[in-house]
Amino acid sequence: MGNIDRFTESRRDAERPPRSINRAVLSDVITWFAAAVVGMVIVFIGLGVDAYKHNHSTADESLLSMSNPGHLIAAIGLGITTIAALIGFSIAALRQIEDRDRLIRRFGMVGAAWVAIIVAGVSSFTYIKATGATIGHTHGTSVVAQTASVADGTGVAQALKDNGISTGTDDNAPGAPTDASKVAGALTQGADGQGGHVHDHGKQPTFATIESTSMDKLLPQFPANTVSADDLPVLKGQIEQVRAVAEQFPTPESARAAGYTRTTSDVPFMGEHYLNLNYVKTGIFDPSKPQGLLYSKIDSGEEKLVGVWFLLVPGTGNNKRDVEPTGFAGNLDLWHAHVGLCLVGFSGASEGETRESCQAKGGSFTADLRWMMHVWVAPVQDNPDGVFAYLNNDLYQKQVAAKDAPSTSQNGEISQ
Repeated sequence: MGNIDRFTESRRDAERPPRSINRAVLSDVITWFAAAVVGMVIVFIGLGVDAYKHNHSTADESLLSMSNPGHLIAAIGLGITTIAALIGFSIAALRQIEDRDRLIRRFGMVGAAWVAIIVAGVSSFTYIKATGATIGHTHGTSVVAQTASVADGTGVAQALKDNGISTGTDDNAPGAPTDASKVAGALTQGADGQGGHVHDHGKQPTFATIESTSMDKLLPQFPANTVSADDLPVLKGQIEQVRAVAEQFPTPESARAAGYTRTTSDVPFMGEHYLNLNYVKTGIFDPSKPQGLLYSKIDSGEEKLVGVWFLLVPGTGNNKRDVEPTGFAGNLDLWHAHVGLCLVGFSGASEGETRESCQAKGGSFTADLRWMMHVWVAPVQDNPDGVFAYLNNDLYQKQVAAKDAPSTSQNGEISQ
């Protein structure tokens, strides 16, 4: 009977659900560390998907964007890894401790680890969300490498060259202009690319005029043979797209958050040239995605958006050196080039230079930089000479006034 009882009890034990086994698995440190490894594998898969998406798109996206499946996969993997590692650490730290003081110390260590991870995660998420940090899709070139040359003050030409965008011949510009500007640092020699120095087609409507005037009254205000009745509605719509961009980036901080980087000093009549290298590399003209923004210290000396500019480099997209790009509707947007351009960090700019003269100044030399165009649509700064005028004399007067205005020190005292 005793043997039968033992046999019956053994069968009953075998029929019971293995609850103790499940508990044992979940309380095993190896289980959670294995889960952490699986999480890391998922992270790497997400990074691979993200890299593939970057190489097949030219748009910028937020670091927190879930529209990219790579971000979502990596986020899931990171969550699994973090939680699994913390649980495994907690089990290992608190297991089989009989001493009360020792248990309290270990519990404090575990609690500190959980708090540190939560604080770091929430802080990072909040910072990225608040700053609007984006990832630029650079087709194999990292954003850090892409912006390094402009961040250290070597200028737009070197930044383009570092990213495989050729700005033309490396030879010294033949027949470089010799007529100097009356204003030091003003790039007033911008050529039309055909050997002359034509900047504009003549007097043209300002943005304010284009925005407020009816079509029939607006058309006669354009220079002859530049805008037709069929062109005007399209042109006006394109200019309004550029204005919408200008309203998005009123300050340099907002431009930097969107991937624009400063490349020049505060050039007289123009302002500081900020450049989005992702847009430059596409070589595409899109009124809603200008390659550049212009900022300057006006009024009280605060930097504000004063204009927008486009840069289509020959060799990118369908752009050619000897053919002006197709831009806005009509024939008013005269593209220009800078020949013998020398940028000395953020302290100055000049044209008509040779490589030797530029290097003597410690500058970055470009024999021929094209195709460029300014569009004056900023909410705080119109251009009386017209929406596509090369220079902005009204802006220059404000630049001078801001430079001469007394500044206020941190202790409230006014100084010159």
